[in-house]
Amino acid sequence: MIGKHIEGFLFENPSELMLEASCVATVGTENTLLHALMVLSSVGYSSIPVLNSKGQLKGIISLAMIINGVKDTENYNWEQLSERQVKETMKEDPARITPDAELEDILHLLVDENYLCCTDHNGKFIGIITRKAMFKKINQFAHQFEITHEVEPRNGENNN
Repeated sequence: MIGKHIEGFLFENPSELMLEASCVATVGTENTLLHALMVLSSVGYSSIPVLNSKGQLKGIISLAMIINGVKDTENYNWEQLSERQVKETMKEDPARITPDAELEDILHLLVDENYLCCTDHNGKFIGIITRKAMFKKINQFAHQFEITHEVEPRNGENNN
């Protein structure tokens, strides 16, 4: 359990942590693998969210998934880049949170994920929280918490 003062400091303004959907590179389920490859290479991310035509999160796609998506048994069939759709090779049901997620759950998921997709309760994509943004906030906490909060050891504990 995360203490209320620590959670209050880290989650004081949750919007600081979230990169809004309008600022996140995404592709559609119906886009070709070539389109996804071009988007990934232009933004420099390792993976990006995949949305349906209603803006709902359906998965994520990465460069490795695209490459594996055009691999035959022994060779790569590069022509398939313009023939296959993202929905055929994406990872479905990626790690996700809703705006009311607990900080503890977010931290737990970010241990294994570079970012978490945030959706409303209808699955509509509203943004991401990156591991980098969380580490920036933790760094801010490490440097400022004792400046803004009184911290006293409990009885029987020392400061070491």
